[in-house]
Amino acid sequence: MNKNDHNNGNSGEQKSLLTLEHLREYLLECDLPASEIALLRSAIKRADELVGHGTLDLAANQRVIFERLEQLSPAMAGMSEQSFANFKSRLRKAFRIAKGRLFNPRSRYPLTGNWGTLQATLDTKMQRATSRLFHFAAGLGVLPRHMSDAVIERFETHLRDEAMIGNWLGTLRGSIKAWNKVAASRDDLPQLTPPQPTRTSYWIDQAEWPVTLLAELDAFLISLASTTCFESKSAKPLKPGTIQQYRYNVTIIVSALARTGTPLSELTHLSNVVRPEHVDRSLRFLHERAGGTITPQMFQLALRARTIGRWCNLPNNELVRLDTIFASVRDQREHRRGMTAKNRALLDKLDDQRFADQVQLLPFILLERAMKNPDRRGSAALARTAMAIELLLVCSVRRANLIGLELGKSIRKIGHGKDAFWIIEHDGEDVKNNEDLRFRLPDQTVALLETYLHEWRPKLCPDPSPWLFPAADGTCIDPKTMAYAIGAQSKRVLGVPITPHQFRHISAELYLKDNPEGIFTVSQHLGHRDINTTRHYYARPKQRQASRHFQEHILRSRDTARIRVRRRAKPRKAEDFSFNEVEDVL
Repeated sequence: MNKNDHNNGNSGEQKSLLTLEHLREYLLECDLPASEIALLRSAIKRADELVGHGTLDLAANQRVIFERLEQLSPAMAGMSEQSFANFKSRLRKAFRIAKGRLFNPRSRYPLTGNWGTLQATLDTKMQRATSRLFHFAAGLGVLPRHMSDAVIERFETHLRDEAMIGNWLGTLRGSIKAWNKVAASRDDLPQLTPPQPTRTSYWIDQAEWPVTLLAELDAFLISLASTTCFESKSAKPLKPGTIQQYRYNVTIIVSALARTGTPLSELTHLSNVVRPEHVDRSLRFLHERAGGTITPQMFQLALRARTIGRWCNLPNNELVRLDTIFASVRDQREHRRGMTAKNRALLDKLDDQRFADQVQLLPFILLERAMKNPDRRGSAALARTAMAIELLLVCSVRRANLIGLELGKSIRKIGHGKDAFWIIEHDGEDVKNNEDLRFRLPDQTVALLETYLHEWRPKLCPDPSPWLFPAADGTCIDPKTMAYAIGAQSKRVLGVPITPHQFRHISAELYLKDNPEGIFTVSQHLGHRDINTTRHYYARPKQRQASRHFQEHILRSRDTARIRVRRRAKPRKAEDFSFNEVEDVL
């Protein structure tokens, strides 16, 4: 059986530090005061007791260990807040001292042999999906053709008990699905038992629909692509993505009706599908399936059922009923609309000034890391991620507009010499809410941009390409690839993954943090049509920060008042021992 060279845990002449025990013993070799070594070794042992097995066999993976520690409060660890902070600080120092000696099989040791050959045949997305499983199987000495459910059982144990991945079950399911997709394209690889679905699918394939319904749906979608009626809300034809959403919405209604007992033979026309009672039944099905919550999908379905109903010339009384259904869904959704709990928790982290500073400096932190070893594989991609995050912070654009930046068009340089400047410009038809956007890039961003264009972008794509963020073949980078890179790098530096859209929230929060009255400025910057949209999502931080500024004003006024009162106070006579409100209180 072929094994990778790294399975023995050696790297050149130095032995890698695989476990916390290795890390703890390594500290004894370091040139540090004995008292400090004792504190660091104690912190490592305490970490193993809190998140490991108590035998120091836990993998010396700083990221994983601190992710698990973040789930503990000082009380849960049996420490005071200060002691818990000191403990984590010493643990970080121990890892910092051992930097370069820690074992990371996936990033530092590429796959070789049969596994390396197999991985080389996959695209980047599939390599990422199978990487963890490939390295685990290679470490066992299993060949690709010998992959089996027995190996997966051991892989499951590894993910759950050793790797300490938060969503280990999701990682397991994704790895099995990815493997089966690879195996389906080859004759020499076995299929694995697919994971049990988390929910029963209700989807009805359009091939099973009545022919007349399919033909009518196609005619409706064609009409959406060529809207010219000036009586409509918008004379512009809808975007292809929006048109596909209409097809998806109709498919949801048909599938929900079929799963709740309506024969497909009764759904021969669109007018049958969007009858008020059918829309109501579909929404009830989705509502129950979602655990009693109103989802964005339900809101969109109720909204678009009205449009379809008008196109089908439903009677006025039925259109009124569809309006009533939509109003009910909208009202139930409004009370919970706004920032999600996950996004609110992220923005709350900005109250920690150190975290806020690191977020704002993140593009330059990543660029500096790339510049330390510019020829290393992945450095150019790191610089690309830095550039993307900088534009997200400065311009707060949506992901689709970020990915679609085209040199000479949507991002371009105007003028020459010292008077030149760079702009990003999007026509309304390319923006989600059809609002024109234009940003002039500040000098710091321009410096980063020109460095990226001259030094890093050619390494990403040597062939001519119009895209600011090209893939290796010259096409525009896949949005999911960019989102994954941004999330991974932000987690590596900040300890929490941040999506491209969350950077849009963060940039607004950072402004409102110092300018709580600036809700109108934020609304204009984000390109919101209605300032109420901005208020709905950002009123909470505005109130909180305004309250902080108000209290700071009160405290400053109090200090000034204290000084004035002391100046006006008369000296007390020696025999006057009575209570003096001014002097005795102040």
